[in-house]
Amino acid sequence: SRPGSRAPLVIPSAYAHFGVMARPVLLPVVGVVAAIYAASVAFVGAPQGAPRVSRVPARVSAEYLERLGPKDSDVPFDAGQATGPGASVEFKKRPFGILRYQPGQGGKGAMAMEIIPKSRYPGDPQGQAFASGVQSGWVVASINGQNMLTEDFGKIMDLLDDEVADPRFSKSTALALEKQGGRLAEPAAAPLAVQFNSIPGYVYKGAEMKEDGQDGFAR
Repeated sequence: SRPGSRAPLVIPSAYAHFGVMARPVLLPVVGVVAAIYAASVAFVGAPQGAPRVSRVPARVSAEYLERLGPKDSDVPFDAGQATGPGASVEFKKRPFGILRYQPGQGGKGAMAMEIIPKSRYPGDPQGQAFASGVQSGWVVASINGQNMLTEDFGKIMDLLDDEVADPRFSKSTALALEKQGGRLAEPAAAPLAVQFNSIPGYVYKGAEMKEDGQDGFAR
């Protein structure tokens, strides 16, 4: 061989079949890994260094409370009493930064519970609620001008479409959706105009949210 040139790689006959098997498998594996990585970051467009966790909307209200059930600190409420001051917010993209909602008495209405208490970077979807001044314990009064105080909790969840998908529940959620007969409402198109009202005298008793170095804020 010429000086400086690399000698051809010789694979012993005893191992040759491993090379033959590896080549057709490698590309599909790389493709799958690339697709998973792209899906994990494409939704929020987070800058390099942000926690790489799934932020894809679940797009279903079926068994919402099975996945994001109530806590001992939750205080029962009547959505019809949400007549106090709040905030009018325009959510430009999903998710909004509200990790959980609680239904009111009789399954009517929806109250914002855990809210991510920061915006990680300009335009962070998960910081929209915080940046707009939304507070835990406020009730969804209207969506795009439609009154929500007397609507079923499941319908409000479908309209907001604000749940972050958890792959652990993908199969059970699909079965629950089929049993339910489909969605209760189609997601409202973004941007969404959402009015939040407070309940006079209501005191939110949830714990302060803590940030995890790997997954960020979680309920």
